[in-house]
Amino acid sequence: MIADAERVSDYIKKVLDFRAEVFAKIISKNSEQLWRKASLEDVRRVVVIAAASRSGSSLLFALLRKIPQFYSLSGEGVPFYKLNGLTSDVFVSEEIPREVIDKGEYASGISRDFLSDFSSEDPGSDILNDDQLLDRYIDDLALRFPLQWPQVSFSYDNFKGLATQAFDIYKKTSRKFYADKFYLELLWLLRREYKAVNPYYYDIPGELIKEKFPALRVPLGPPNDDLTLEEPPFILLSPRSKIDEADLSGKTLLLKSSADCYRMRFIEKLLPKADIKIIYLVRNPAASINGLYDGWLHRGFFSYNLKNFFKTKKGSEPKTLRILGYSDKYEWGKRWWKYDLPSGWQDYAQSRLEEVCAFQWLSANKAIQEYLDKSRQESCLVRYENIIAGPESRSAEIEKIFSFIGINRDAIGQLGLDKLPVVQATHLPIPERWRKREGVILPLIENPKIAKMCNRLGYDKGRAKEWL
Repeated sequence: MIADAERVSDYIKKVLDFRAEVFAKIISKNSEQLWRKASLEDVRRVVVIAAASRSGSSLLFALLRKIPQFYSLSGEGVPFYKLNGLTSDVFVSEEIPREVIDKGEYASGISRDFLSDFSSEDPGSDILNDDQLLDRYIDDLALRFPLQWPQVSFSYDNFKGLATQAFDIYKKTSRKFYADKFYLELLWLLRREYKAVNPYYYDIPGELIKEKFPALRVPLGPPNDDLTLEEPPFILLSPRSKIDEADLSGKTLLLKSSADCYRMRFIEKLLPKADIKIIYLVRNPAASINGLYDGWLHRGFFSYNLKNFFKTKKGSEPKTLRILGYSDKYEWGKRWWKYDLPSGWQDYAQSRLEEVCAFQWLSANKAIQEYLDKSRQESCLVRYENIIAGPESRSAEIEKIFSFIGINRDAIGQLGLDKLPVVQATHLPIPERWRKREGVILPLIENPKIAKMCNRLGYDKGRAKEWL
């Protein structure tokens, strides 16, 4: 039997080899690729959305990346970190040791992966009538799917043929491109040859999946027993424009990864010549903790398999996770950690689930504040509640962001703020949903450390029952 660590290594090698094949195919069609001509040292302006998990960063990222003045990754940078060896499986937490940051051995791999993934909004593009855009889009899909399914041995030619076939089927019935509906066609074809591929792990409404796959059961555990590179719910790629060298200096890079709360010094090292600004997005602890709690019980958000860590520990270190309300409900809950993995997580390996969630909220906010207190980076505090409260409040908060970044307020009209997208949600957004666990969550707010953080963020715990 192959040891767990060896099997994980084999998966990563498989992904790297397949992506190398895709990169070679792309170069054979056009050798003038950005990642061959430039590096992350050429990036000049960066905006980082720093936020604790379940504080609304995915929504804000989805809104802001609509602005053509920004370019961004397709999603979080975490899959590329893991692919290049920067993982808490190695470092025991999200924090990267200073000696690893200074050594910089990861830089060239991450630079290639980031630059090949960077894109920006192009309102004028029409993939239904642009064969060149379609070809680039399918190559982007080929690069992304192995990050979502590292256990699957994809064939480039077969994948490209199936993706083209799915697009042809979709085009016959649609006059406009919708990523979720196209993905349903693609996943239908892929599942015929790659059974591990499961549409329920994608950020697609469950009712659409059920309609397309009526006989498929909703999974509960992780999409791979050994590791995840990208956490589910997996992102859906949409056709976007590739950037060029001029964009690296002329536009602004927008970044969003929950792990970056603990890795801002690493971001500085990765982007050494960039002016970095921080959007510090906050949300009240009741709503964030409840969102984390929902996610721990959801089929998504599996971040780290701690099985190998437990195998190597002795003495008083935990041998498995024994999180009450999670590990006792699911067998995989004894080894799979969800969301970010803060330093000191071992002290919560045998706690109640709500205490783990409160620890994650507190740790992320503490890490962001410690960085901002010590760094010289400009920051702007943004409240998630103001974004979801209504169109007028939403516009005012976005206008504050634009003023901070230096974008003309007229660009707000491009965001479609009358209706917010649903992104990475465990349930349909409902204001004050945390009240279903009010009896569990409100006592957590009385913890002196949580209460102190509430005060620093401007959330009066005496008015907690008014929080959205």
